[in-house]
Amino acid sequence: MRRLAFLALLAVAAGCPGNSGKQQVGTQPSWRGSGATAGAAIAPVTFAPSTEPAQRYNEPLQAPPRTPLGDAVTAAVKDAAARAGTNVPIADARLFRTCAELAEVVPEEGVIGYSLVEFALHRNGIIEPSPHLLVVWGDIDSPQLIVEQLQPRLAEILQDGATARLGIGAAKRGPDGTGAVVFALQGSGVSTSPIPRALPANGSFTIDAVVDARFKEPEVFITYDSGNTERLDLKLGHAGGFTSKVSCGPHVGRQQVEITASDVHGSTVLANFPVWCAAQPPVSMTLEPSSDDGPVTTTDDAERRLLALVNRDRQAAGLHALAWDDRVTAVSRAHSEDMRRTKNVAHISPTTGSAADRVRTAKIKTAVVLENVARAYGVGEAHQGLMNSPGHRANITSRTATHVGIGVVFGEEVSGRREIFITQVFTRVPPKVDPPQAAVTVQQRIQAATKKPIGANAKLAAIAQQLADSLAAGKTREQAYPLVKRQVDALGGTYARVGSVITAAADLDTLDGKSLIGESPVDEIGVGIAQGPHPEIGEGAIWIVVLLGQKR
Repeated sequence: MRRLAFLALLAVAAGCPGNSGKQQVGTQPSWRGSGATAGAAIAPVTFAPSTEPAQRYNEPLQAPPRTPLGDAVTAAVKDAAARAGTNVPIADARLFRTCAELAEVVPEEGVIGYSLVEFALHRNGIIEPSPHLLVVWGDIDSPQLIVEQLQPRLAEILQDGATARLGIGAAKRGPDGTGAVVFALQGSGVSTSPIPRALPANGSFTIDAVVDARFKEPEVFITYDSGNTERLDLKLGHAGGFTSKVSCGPHVGRQQVEITASDVHGSTVLANFPVWCAAQPPVSMTLEPSSDDGPVTTTDDAERRLLALVNRDRQAAGLHALAWDDRVTAVSRAHSEDMRRTKNVAHISPTTGSAADRVRTAKIKTAVVLENVARAYGVGEAHQGLMNSPGHRANITSRTATHVGIGVVFGEEVSGRREIFITQVFTRVPPKVDPPQAAVTVQQRIQAATKKPIGANAKLAAIAQQLADSLAAGKTREQAYPLVKRQVDALGGTYARVGSVITAAADLDTLDGKSLIGESPVDEIGVGIAQGPHPEIGEGAIWIVVLLGQKR
């Protein structure tokens, strides 16, 4: 028996919750470490199994064909589960087939590519994220020797939550009859009715699912072939059940669907799988070596390379580049170190709380806090995995984020590759606005939200601007309003009532005209805009003052 390699594949939690208020797409997903390693292949690897691919995800489980190796490993897992006090994983024919197919191509040096593992799982109808993988090289006809190599790691993996299903597969690779054995343990937090892997043009299906009792607040995201990500509507049922309709509409090709939910560790990816519209899923793939996954020598190097990849894909999506923020980076690095220490890739830490808590503790004021966390074995592979996850992709391509802090911490070395723990925190620093133009924009939003014409009054606008300037200079509302009260009172001959709306925002795009004026009867308005500090938004907050005049 030559060696055993533990493949801690790409692990993601699910996109972290942001600040209170209306939720942005992507604020509730990120990668949690499940434990399967991913890395770039040394040479191109073509994966083209001869078996028939699954037509649907999550068909009813079937037992695998019995073999001496399968029986020996299943018995060892059952014994380890009893000793660890965990559930006993079920032998899953789909996972057995996946392991056997991967054993044909797993590299003898280095680690198997994350995208190849995901492809194999999807091809066999499995929607959960990558499992814990162990690879043993040696005499595949000696089950007891294989078991002896696997046993030391079983309890650890089972206690990490991989207690739903198991699989094992082997392939002879050497002229002497030796080969590779791939073993997998997988957790699962969601069950669904069967889901088609391919749909006709304009086709649709309904996700009918139940999340485990430890999870709450399920969400469904989809990234379309256009690159746009949406959160889908869902209807909640009893005891963790929900349904959500997925439609192809005009889209053709691969659409990526993701199911997330929250537990004590924060938002977690429970399922992530492609559905093909007006097309058939590919039956093979070739994994090419990527320059993005070249050796990483320092954590600074890894962080800067991740920033470059983020901004490359933002540019491709027609978005502005994110600026580097040293203070946010310090927050990200500390959380990555916490994940390395605890071996738990999650958004919520028992010691530091959520991403918003960590940013607040660092005395960073921002209206937007989005977080991605991951564990991987290559920079390019980590970024690819995040972009393949609709929730994480939404954070990376957020239109509201302006800055990012990325923290990388090295972990253990596996098959020549360094484990890396990654935290990305996206924030917003409000950009400079042109106050007169911004005031026009606000007026247009208000007019669009009302049925009758509303006039713009210069006197109201001048008072509103004075009030906005005072607020932006640091005065409270109680301090600022007395400065303009006499001017407002002087308009009593024109208006029966002058109301006011005062708010602050990090982005004018978030403003809704209807919410600004409510149901108040309004004949004329005046809008004032200024930028200055805000206790939650921080520097550069956009102060908006709207005076609402009701004529006599």
